[in-house]
Amino acid sequence: MRALSAQTERSFRKTFAPLGFSVSSLYGASGLSAGDEDALRTREIIIATPEKLDFALRSDASLIDDVGLIVLDEGHMIGPSEREIRYETLVQRLLRRADNGDRRIVCLSAILPSGDELDDLTAWIRSDEPGEPVRSDWRPTRQRFGALTWRGKDALLRLDLDDDGPFLDRFVVEKAALGREKSPYPRRNSHLTLFAAWEFANQGKRTLIFSTQANWVESYGKQVVDLCKRGYLDSLLENEASIARAMEVGKEWLGEDHPAVACLKAGVAIHHGRLPSPFLRELEILLSEGALKVIVASPTLSQGLNLNAAVLLVPALYRASEKIKGEEFANVAGRAGRAFVDVEGLIVHVMFDKISWRRREWRKLVASAKARTLKSGLIQIVAEILNRLSREGVLDRDDAWEYLANAREAWRSPEEEAAVAERLAAGAEYGADAYEDEGGSDGEEDAIDEEPLSQLVERLDAIVFGLIEALDADSAALPMLLDEALKGSLWARQIARENGDVAPLHKRVFEARADLIWRLTTTQARRGHFAMGVGLEAGLSIDTMADELAELLDRADDAALSGDVDELADALGGLGERLLFIRPFIADKANALPANWKAILRSWVSGEDIAKIGAQNMRAVEDAFTYRLVWALEAVRTRRMSLGWLPDTVAGGAAAAVETGVPRFMMAMLIRAGLPSRRAAMAAIEDTKPVLVTPAEMRAWLESDEITAYTDAGNWPTPDTAALWARFRTEALSGGIQKWSVERYRRFLDIEAVPPAGLYRIVTDEGDGRTWLATPDYQRVAAFKMPAVDPKPSLFSGQLLGNTTLVRALRVGRGKLLWPRAND
Repeated sequence: MRALSAQTERSFRKTFAPLGFSVSSLYGASGLSAGDEDALRTREIIIATPEKLDFALRSDASLIDDVGLIVLDEGHMIGPSEREIRYETLVQRLLRRADNGDRRIVCLSAILPSGDELDDLTAWIRSDEPGEPVRSDWRPTRQRFGALTWRGKDALLRLDLDDDGPFLDRFVVEKAALGREKSPYPRRNSHLTLFAAWEFANQGKRTLIFSTQANWVESYGKQVVDLCKRGYLDSLLENEASIARAMEVGKEWLGEDHPAVACLKAGVAIHHGRLPSPFLRELEILLSEGALKVIVASPTLSQGLNLNAAVLLVPALYRASEKIKGEEFANVAGRAGRAFVDVEGLIVHVMFDKISWRRREWRKLVASAKARTLKSGLIQIVAEILNRLSREGVLDRDDAWEYLANAREAWRSPEEEAAVAERLAAGAEYGADAYEDEGGSDGEEDAIDEEPLSQLVERLDAIVFGLIEALDADSAALPMLLDEALKGSLWARQIARENGDVAPLHKRVFEARADLIWRLTTTQARRGHFAMGVGLEAGLSIDTMADELAELLDRADDAALSGDVDELADALGGLGERLLFIRPFIADKANALPANWKAILRSWVSGEDIAKIGAQNMRAVEDAFTYRLVWALEAVRTRRMSLGWLPDTVAGGAAAAVETGVPRFMMAMLIRAGLPSRRAAMAAIEDTKPVLVTPAEMRAWLESDEITAYTDAGNWPTPDTAALWARFRTEALSGGIQKWSVERYRRFLDIEAVPPAGLYRIVTDEGDGRTWLATPDYQRVAAFKMPAVDPKPSLFSGQLLGNTTLVRALRVGRGKLLWPRAND
């Protein structure tokens, strides 16, 4: 996940930068920028999403030739979704590389299965080298599962799943109606959840509310604001100054009235993946500092994001009529209990009504959290495609496999195609209330629409392109190439455990699709499709429009360099007309393009305030523009470069403008470098009119006398963004965290008796200023003759060799130590 990548980058930089190792990140837009390529070639440690690494290797497989270690965090992400399919295929490609023996791959997960599935995964990652997985059952805290039950006037908190176990009576009590209201609170499950969160927070326990659906997260935020405004909840915020920076960023990117921003004033964080990256960055800083006591988080939490709390509240167990899986719940439950802070983590299911049914479902879910499954996504996706083809009647034909190998329409569902076309033609209309409410009972939400066949086939194409890297091969060689690519794969290991006729059937699906792709494309076209990471249908559509797309993209890139908003918006509109209506760039049903999407796109790239764009339109911005359109633009650019095109000027400016919501590439550079304000970026570039297109040029501009003077004035680029600008500039020019130095000293102890030989700590008493030799558990042994002034942090040790009071001291730390020698 992008949020987890950003969090990991910050954490690793704190650890490794003092030791002299550079840490960089590859996440954001799908394409590979010059900066990304430079990072892959020069940095010691790279944090990347799987999609970004996959895109990079499709562009240039040599980028990781000298990489010695690849860590697959959250390594259990194997399954049939688009992300999971691409991840599994990427790992298989890494394992099949000729230089795999020179590189170590480490797969990490807290929720891997046992038995055959773990054996298969271990053998796959180890390429059948002998060895066992490394296991650890250690947990920093105990886990405790309980339930909060509403009894009509109050709620009982049970601290385990046993009805005879410990409990707290009247943990939440009914709140009388205020003002003109007649009904007391809580009135539903979400109210009870929030009241419980406040009780725990007031006891000093940071509380995390897990929402099974992302669109419910902001509903909780609205209820927090409403209940605080009407007096049913008090603000949990202790220091308003602590949230000032996040409020300023939030107002700009989301608007002051957005639930995620308004909640901050109550001491509550709203966290989900669709929030803008600059705001999420500020939010995660606040959470790491402990400034917010209650967090409401989406399923992003189950993807490994490090949001920990003493208490985890689980108000719902279902997502769109389907119970969440035990693996997901186990990962979420692992966020309860802060390491080295809490003795135990409490996981509580909140039950307002239907108590008996909810209690049964809760116990089943807790039990299922101990069960683990891990099945190849390739097996699952092919099995589902076979099911759909059978339903469509394709497999009933005598010539079924010949038909599939020769006809595009064999892989389509006419009904699905008609439904998608109707939806795209209609356009969406968003009301002011863009997010649904978590109102009904568990399991009563609308059912999820069945995934379209065309979407499943896209993933099959991703598998075929990911496995067959010899894109210039003859079609007759495809069965052999597929066999070779699948050798030792997780698919091969697990399909061998199925009935004997399953593997040949799956292979026929792979071969039929590969035959069709090869029949309909040239070697050059396949190179383009592979580089873009798209399937056959999208690739053919883009090939057909290639000249138009190239002209429009050049116009957009040039406009982003010059700042011509009219030209930029017009060219992007033309690109959107062609790209946002083909898979995989079609927005999902929940975020369908509104009829006035071009006007919204123009407002966004011209840098208009969120308030003017309209909060209800930001769903289109977040999903269709900053995600899908950027992905499409980068895919088109990557295709051109894979076919030998070299740009005359800087390419990628249009994608940067769309991603960051500003009209010029130079403004986007500042935001991508960490400036969390569109207003500040636009004002800074418009005021000074610099010419900069590389990170080095941007740094030189930031260091210039002109920018120094503007910054020192204290009200630039704008009065309300001056503090954000000053912090950004300081961080950008600081070169990150200072590298620690290694120093050795020889100093005498102020004692006649010689202590035993051995390794000791060296510590300075902040009270009397004396410097001491101490045992590893801080028992003081003797003071030194002269005190040391240590600019911490540092690691400071001393060694005694015996028969002398001379200590050999070693210091690894920041800055220089001041430690005079004794006169004698």
